Amino acid sequence: MTLRFLMPPSVGDARARARGELLERSLTRDLGERVEVEVAESYDALRFRVRARDVELAWLPSAVCAQCSSHIHAVYRVVRAGRSTYRSALVADRAAHLGLSRLRGARAAWVDPLSLGGYLLVRAHLVERGLVPEQTFASERFLGSHPAALSAVLDGDADVAAVSVAGDEDARVEEALALHGGRAGATRLEALLITQAVPTDALILTRALKPSRADALTKRITAGLPALRLAMEADALEPAKLEAYARIAALLPER
Repeated sequence: MTLRFLMPPSVGDARARARGELLERSLTRDLGERVEVEVAESYDALRFRVRARDVELAWLPSAVCAQCSSHIHAVYRVVRAGRSTYRSALVADRAAHLGLSRLRGARAAWVDPLSLGGYLLVRAHLVERGLVPEQTFASERFLGSHPAALSAVLDGDADVAAVSVAGDEDARVEEALALHGGRAGATRLEALLITQAVPTDALILTRALKPSRADALTKRITAGLPALRLAMEADALEPAKLEAYARIAALLPER
Protein backbone atom coordinates (compact mmCIF):
# COMPACT_ATOMS: atom_id res chain seq x y z
CA MET A 1 0.00 0.00 0.00
CA THR A 2 1.27 3.47 -0.90
CA LEU A 3 1.94 6.04 1.81
CA ARG A 4 0.92 9.57 0.84
CA PHE A 5 2.97 12.40 2.34
CA LEU A 6 1.81 16.02 1.98
CA MET A 7 4.20 18.98 2.27
CA PRO A 8 3.36 22.67 2.82
CA PRO A 9 3.96 25.30 0.11
CA SER A 10 5.41 27.86 2.52
CA VAL A 11 9.11 27.20 1.80
CA GLY A 12 8.57 28.13 -1.84
CA ASP A 13 7.27 26.07 -4.73
CA ALA A 14 10.57 25.20 -6.42
CA ARG A 15 12.32 24.31 -3.16
CA ALA A 16 9.37 22.27 -1.88
CA ARG A 17 9.11 20.25 -5.09
CA ALA A 18 12.85 19.56 -5.19
CA ARG A 19 12.76 18.37 -1.59
CA GLY A 20 9.68 16.30 -2.32
CA GLU A 21 11.38 14.40 -5.11
CA LEU A 22 14.40 13.58 -2.95
CA LEU A 23 12.22 12.70 0.02
CA GLU A 24 10.03 10.39 -2.03
CA ARG A 25 13.03 8.29 -3.06
CA SER A 26 14.62 8.31 0.39
CA LEU A 27 11.48 7.41 2.34
CA THR A 28 10.54 4.67 -0.12
CA ARG A 29 13.97 3.15 0.51
CA ASP A 30 14.05 3.70 4.29
CA LEU A 31 10.48 2.57 5.01
CA GLY A 32 10.50 -0.32 2.56
CA GLU A 33 7.22 0.71 0.96
CA ARG A 34 6.19 3.11 -1.77
CA VAL A 35 5.86 6.75 -0.66
CA GLU A 36 4.28 9.48 -2.78
CA VAL A 37 5.16 13.06 -1.81
CA GLU A 38 3.01 16.01 -2.87
CA VAL A 39 3.18 19.74 -2.22
CA ALA A 40 -0.12 21.27 -1.14
CA GLU A 41 -1.37 24.30 -3.05
CA SER A 42 -2.22 26.19 0.15
CA TYR A 43 -2.63 25.85 3.90
CA ASP A 44 -6.36 25.37 3.32
CA ALA A 45 -5.58 22.43 1.04
CA LEU A 46 -3.38 20.91 3.75
CA ARG A 47 -6.16 21.23 6.30
CA PHE A 48 -8.82 19.83 3.96
CA ARG A 49 -6.82 16.77 2.93
CA VAL A 50 -5.77 15.85 6.48
CA ARG A 51 -9.36 16.15 7.67
CA ALA A 52 -10.56 14.13 4.68
CA ARG A 53 -8.05 11.37 5.56
CA ASP A 54 -6.66 11.70 2.06
CA VAL A 55 -3.02 11.41 3.25
CA GLU A 56 -1.23 9.30 5.84
CA LEU A 57 1.69 11.61 6.63
CA ALA A 58 1.94 15.39 6.50
CA TRP A 59 4.29 18.21 7.39
CA LEU A 60 1.96 20.72 9.00
CA PRO A 61 2.49 24.35 9.95
CA SER A 62 1.50 24.98 13.57
CA ALA A 63 -1.81 26.66 12.74
CA VAL A 64 -2.97 23.78 10.55
CA CYS A 65 -1.87 21.31 13.23
CA ALA A 66 -4.08 23.15 15.73
CA GLN A 67 -7.05 22.93 13.35
CA CYS A 68 -6.66 19.21 12.66
CA SER A 69 -6.15 17.83 16.17
CA SER A 70 -9.03 15.35 16.04
CA HIS A 71 -7.67 13.91 12.78
CA ILE A 72 -4.12 13.27 14.00
CA HIS A 73 -2.84 9.97 15.37
CA ALA A 74 0.61 11.23 16.44
CA VAL A 75 2.59 14.46 16.21
CA TYR A 76 6.36 15.07 16.12
CA ARG A 77 7.44 18.64 16.71
CA VAL A 78 10.42 19.95 14.77
CA VAL A 79 13.52 20.92 16.76
CA ARG A 80 15.77 23.54 15.17
CA ALA A 81 18.84 25.09 16.79
CA GLY A 82 17.90 23.27 19.98
CA ARG A 83 14.41 24.79 20.08
CA SER A 84 10.91 23.47 19.44
CA THR A 85 9.35 26.93 19.31
CA TYR A 86 9.63 29.79 16.82
CA ARG A 87 8.56 33.39 16.39
CA SER A 88 7.63 35.78 13.61
CA ALA A 89 9.39 38.95 12.54
CA LEU A 90 7.90 41.89 10.67
CA VAL A 91 10.64 43.00 8.29
CA ALA A 92 11.26 45.95 5.99
CA ASP A 93 14.02 47.35 3.79
CA ARG A 94 16.61 49.13 5.95
CA ALA A 95 16.78 51.96 3.43
CA ALA A 96 13.08 52.76 3.95
CA HIS A 97 13.70 53.70 7.62
CA LEU A 98 10.30 52.35 8.65
CA GLY A 99 9.21 51.86 12.24
CA LEU A 100 6.00 50.86 13.98
CA SER A 101 5.00 54.53 14.12
CA ARG A 102 5.35 54.84 10.34
CA LEU A 103 3.39 51.79 9.17
CA ARG A 104 0.21 53.62 8.21
CA GLY A 105 -0.19 53.51 4.44
CA ALA A 106 2.47 50.82 3.96
CA ARG A 107 1.94 47.79 1.71
CA ALA A 108 2.12 44.39 3.40
CA ALA A 109 3.12 41.03 1.88
CA TRP A 110 2.03 37.96 3.85
CA VAL A 111 2.45 34.22 3.30
CA ASP A 112 -1.00 32.72 3.89
CA PRO A 113 -4.07 33.55 6.02
CA LEU A 114 -3.27 30.45 8.11
CA SER A 115 0.48 31.06 8.40
CA LEU A 116 1.52 31.88 11.96
CA GLY A 117 5.05 32.94 11.08
CA GLY A 118 4.04 34.57 7.83
CA TYR A 119 0.99 36.47 9.06
CA LEU A 120 -1.03 35.61 12.19
CA LEU A 121 1.59 36.21 14.90
CA VAL A 122 2.55 39.60 13.50
CA ARG A 123 -1.09 40.49 13.04
CA ALA A 124 -1.88 39.69 16.69
CA HIS A 125 1.17 41.67 17.83
CA LEU A 126 0.09 44.72 15.83
CA VAL A 127 -3.53 44.53 17.01
CA GLU A 128 -2.36 44.44 20.64
CA ARG A 129 -0.63 47.76 19.95
CA GLY A 130 -3.65 49.34 18.33
CA LEU A 131 -2.41 48.83 14.77
CA VAL A 132 -5.20 46.85 13.12
CA PRO A 133 -3.74 45.73 9.76
CA GLU A 134 -6.96 46.32 7.81
CA GLN A 135 -6.97 49.92 9.02
CA THR A 136 -3.21 50.49 8.95
CA PHE A 137 -1.94 49.12 5.66
CA ALA A 138 -2.76 50.53 2.25
CA SER A 139 -2.80 46.98 0.87
CA GLU A 140 -2.30 43.40 2.04
CA ARG A 141 -1.44 40.48 -0.25
CA PHE A 142 -1.01 36.77 0.45
CA LEU A 143 1.75 35.39 -1.77
CA GLY A 144 1.90 31.74 -0.69
CA SER A 145 5.47 31.41 0.60
CA HIS A 146 8.15 33.12 2.67
CA PRO A 147 10.47 33.62 -0.33
CA ALA A 148 7.67 35.27 -2.31
CA ALA A 149 6.78 37.62 0.56
CA LEU A 150 10.39 38.72 1.07
CA SER A 151 10.92 39.09 -2.67
CA ALA A 152 7.99 41.50 -2.79
CA VAL A 153 9.78 43.78 -0.31
CA LEU A 154 13.17 43.41 -2.02
CA ASP A 155 11.61 44.18 -5.41
CA GLY A 156 9.77 47.24 -4.12
CA ASP A 157 6.31 45.73 -4.55
CA ALA A 158 5.65 45.77 -0.78
CA ASP A 159 6.99 47.67 2.21
CA VAL A 160 6.78 45.02 4.93
CA ALA A 161 6.56 41.24 5.17
CA ALA A 162 6.41 38.61 7.92
CA VAL A 163 8.83 35.70 8.21
CA SER A 164 9.29 32.81 10.64
CA VAL A 165 12.41 33.07 12.82
CA ALA A 166 13.89 30.50 15.21
CA GLY A 167 14.45 33.05 17.98
CA ASP A 168 14.62 36.74 18.80
CA GLU A 169 18.41 37.02 18.51
CA ASP A 170 19.86 38.98 15.59
CA ALA A 171 21.64 35.87 14.31
CA ARG A 172 18.39 33.88 14.14
CA VAL A 173 16.66 36.68 12.23
CA GLU A 174 19.55 36.95 9.79
CA GLU A 175 19.48 33.18 9.22
CA ALA A 176 15.78 33.30 8.32
CA LEU A 177 16.25 36.27 6.00
CA ALA A 178 19.15 34.54 4.24
CA LEU A 179 17.23 31.26 3.94
CA HIS A 180 14.16 32.82 2.35
CA GLY A 181 15.61 35.97 0.80
CA GLY A 182 19.17 35.05 -0.09
CA ARG A 183 22.08 37.43 0.40
CA ALA A 184 19.89 40.43 -0.41
CA GLY A 185 17.44 39.42 2.30
CA ALA A 186 20.15 39.08 4.92
CA THR A 187 21.85 42.38 4.08
CA ARG A 188 18.98 44.67 3.05
CA LEU A 189 16.13 43.68 5.36
CA GLU A 190 15.71 44.37 9.08
CA ALA A 191 13.21 43.34 11.75
CA LEU A 192 10.78 45.97 13.00
CA LEU A 193 9.30 43.66 15.63
CA ILE A 194 9.56 40.06 16.84
CA THR A 195 6.57 38.25 18.32
CA GLN A 196 5.90 35.76 21.08
CA ALA A 197 7.00 32.14 20.65
CA VAL A 198 4.72 29.29 19.58
CA PRO A 199 5.31 25.56 18.94
CA THR A 200 7.11 24.71 15.71
CA ASP A 201 5.66 22.98 12.68
CA ALA A 202 5.31 19.22 12.92
CA LEU A 203 5.32 15.87 11.21
CA ILE A 204 1.97 14.20 11.79
CA LEU A 205 0.52 10.74 11.28
CA THR A 206 -3.14 11.02 10.33
CA ARG A 207 -6.21 8.98 11.21
CA ALA A 208 -6.10 7.55 7.69
CA LEU A 209 -3.65 5.02 9.15
CA LYS A 210 -4.85 1.95 10.97
CA PRO A 211 -3.51 1.90 14.56
CA SER A 212 -1.16 -1.02 13.91
CA ARG A 213 0.37 0.67 10.88
CA ALA A 214 0.63 3.99 12.69
CA ASP A 215 2.46 2.29 15.56
CA ALA A 216 4.91 0.67 13.14
CA LEU A 217 5.62 4.04 11.48
CA THR A 218 6.06 5.65 14.88
CA LYS A 219 8.85 3.20 15.68
CA ARG A 220 10.60 4.00 12.40
CA ILE A 221 10.33 7.75 12.98
CA THR A 222 11.61 7.40 16.54
CA ALA A 223 14.55 5.32 15.28
CA GLY A 224 15.47 8.18 12.96
CA LEU A 225 14.91 9.08 9.31
CA PRO A 226 17.79 11.41 8.30
CA ALA A 227 16.34 12.32 4.89
CA LEU A 228 13.09 13.40 6.51
CA ARG A 229 14.87 15.61 9.05
CA LEU A 230 16.97 17.12 6.27
CA ALA A 231 13.91 17.94 4.16
CA MET A 232 12.21 19.57 7.15
CA GLU A 233 15.41 21.44 8.14
CA ALA A 234 15.12 19.74 11.53
CA ASP A 235 17.85 18.80 13.96
CA ALA A 236 15.41 16.33 15.50
CA LEU A 237 11.75 15.35 15.66
CA GLU A 238 10.39 15.12 19.20
CA PRO A 239 7.09 13.52 20.23
CA ALA A 240 4.61 16.19 21.28
CA LYS A 241 1.11 16.45 22.63
CA LEU A 242 -1.59 18.15 20.60
CA GLU A 243 -2.44 20.23 23.66
CA ALA A 244 0.76 22.17 22.99
CA TYR A 245 -0.92 23.65 19.93
CA ALA A 246 -4.25 24.40 21.62
CA ARG A 247 -3.49 28.03 22.50
CA ILE A 248 -2.78 28.76 18.85
CA ALA A 249 -6.49 28.33 18.12
CA ALA A 250 -7.26 31.77 19.58
CA LEU A 251 -5.17 33.37 16.81
CA LEU A 252 -6.94 31.58 13.98
CA PRO A 253 -9.83 32.80 11.85
CA GLU A 254 -13.13 31.00 12.27
CA ARG A 255 -13.37 27.88 10.08
